[in-house]
Amino acid sequence: MCCYGLIDELLREAPGNKPANETPHKIPKDDGTEIGSQWNDDHVTDIYNDCDLYLAAKNGNLSQFSRILARVASAEKASFVEILRRLSPALNTFLHVAAKHGNENTVTYVAAKSPSLTLHKNSNGDTALHVAARAGDESVVKALVEGSGAEVNNLLRATNQKGNTALHEALISGQEIIARFLIQQDSEVSYYKNKIGECAIYLAAKVGFANCVSLILTLSTDQQRLEELFKKKSPIEAAIMEKHRDVLESILNSSPQFIQIRDEEGRTPLHYAASLGNHAMVRHLLDKYAPSATQRDKNGSFPIHLAAIKGHVDIISLLLQDFPDPGELLNWDGCNILHLAAQNGRSNIVSHILNNPDLNELINMKDKRGNVPLHLATMNWHSEIVYALTWDKRVDIKAVNDEGMTALDAAESSMLPNPTYLQRLTWAALKAAGTPLSLPRKSVQESSNMEICKERVNNLLRVSTIVATMTFAASFTMPGGYTSSGTDRGVATMLREKAFHIFVFCVAIAMHSSCTVAVSLIWAQLGDLTLVLNALTLAEPLIGIALSMMSMAFTAGVFLEVSKLRWLGTAVLVIGATFLAMLLVLLLPLCAPITSSNPILRYLSYYPFRLLIFATTRNRKDLFG
Repeated sequence: MCCYGLIDELLREAPGNKPANETPHKIPKDDGTEIGSQWNDDHVTDIYNDCDLYLAAKNGNLSQFSRILARVASAEKASFVEILRRLSPALNTFLHVAAKHGNENTVTYVAAKSPSLTLHKNSNGDTALHVAARAGDESVVKALVEGSGAEVNNLLRATNQKGNTALHEALISGQEIIARFLIQQDSEVSYYKNKIGECAIYLAAKVGFANCVSLILTLSTDQQRLEELFKKKSPIEAAIMEKHRDVLESILNSSPQFIQIRDEEGRTPLHYAASLGNHAMVRHLLDKYAPSATQRDKNGSFPIHLAAIKGHVDIISLLLQDFPDPGELLNWDGCNILHLAAQNGRSNIVSHILNNPDLNELINMKDKRGNVPLHLATMNWHSEIVYALTWDKRVDIKAVNDEGMTALDAAESSMLPNPTYLQRLTWAALKAAGTPLSLPRKSVQESSNMEICKERVNNLLRVSTIVATMTFAASFTMPGGYTSSGTDRGVATMLREKAFHIFVFCVAIAMHSSCTVAVSLIWAQLGDLTLVLNALTLAEPLIGIALSMMSMAFTAGVFLEVSKLRWLGTAVLVIGATFLAMLLVLLLPLCAPITSSNPILRYLSYYPFRLLIFATTRNRKDLFG
């Protein structure tokens, strides 16, 4: 006995190896009775009693396997069948071992000695046919089917713990030839679903086996059962999703009626293709059956609505080519494609519609609740779309819905006490566009807002103090030092240098800006909310100026000290200019008047606002897809 026998013995005796409430696994005898128990039979895990026999089954040497089998049977005074029924710890028989390693002769020999072993399942519920189908060995699969005798249908229909038949395993593993063979052996298996609802025709469509799909459709005799398979995990949906046009054509050529089949949500194949954005498939389906473009699902959505929700501009353009009046394409809520794009944050669709004069009627159309697209974009805090809509002069920013609310009313009624940045941006875009309020402004929660403002005041006060301290120190430690003698005693040695003039100006501006910020924020400590807001409005751009000047002063000062070495001075200037540009890009949105409705200020704040939108929406897309 090899070392595996001792290991298996220890494994069997180890506490916790016997699952609770596990039904003993019986191996059927060839006469119909059962022998052996999964957990308490002494011969269950003794397949390794003679390692040479196991290795012969694994390596495929039939003469060696049969010779060793005879030797073991003689030594243990046991029959061949008893030895062949021995199991590994994973409940594999010698038949499983031979099938896994593609040893056709050994498989044929073992199946002939004990046909019932073809139905034995291991700990995963796999028969040897599952193992062979997954491994992709056609000859072994055929040997097992032929060797199972009268049990062939039971073997083909046997399922493992995942609910997969051998046909499922062949398709999942991409074994087309084996799959076709198994379909031909028993077409009934094509109707079987695994535990996640996948049938054979769905898997075949998913992996692109057009011939398997055609074969299943040809051999299927129960049309009603076949149609049921198309209503849940539809093969058409799989073909469209994986872009297998040949599979789609096979389905429609074999069963043209399936182009109109609907799933449980009432969606047709064109709904799938439009939702997935597959232009070629949409074109193909329209050529086959154009009326499907105006068929609704159970939610009242046309295929073009799903394309709008998913943001597929090319699909919308294609579906609109042959439709004379886009304003007629409304779902049960009265929403057109612009409503849905605005509601779902599809800025590319919104831009496409705004740039298409033929779609003007959609811009201010109201849904059944009286909401225009601007309302829906606002309610869902899609600041980029709100910004795009409010810049378009055709958009009626004064439009009210059935509750009497403008878009600004809708924003203020649902903003949090401490608004998120997207909420702030959306509100700012509406304010800058001059969107009016039609309802009385809701009462301001001054205590909550005051706490938020106080925190901002304190943070800015700390920054301004640091800047003032640093610039004060810099003003008395001039680069290059001071003249120590003569009539110019105490004067800066680099007084005539242009870089020195820049240094002095920047230090002076930074110092006075930071001092002004500090004083204005001291006024903000008096507790009046309006005064606090006004102080913040003044302080934020000034602190930006102070930080920028401090950066420039540093660059000018270092340049003065290293200017004698030309390449080093140039490097200092390049680095300083690069990071100053980055600093301005970051500060500009904070200091820009993004809520001002003044035309000049609004144009000045255009790019800062776009930058803020880009930063926030890009982050959301990275996180949530």
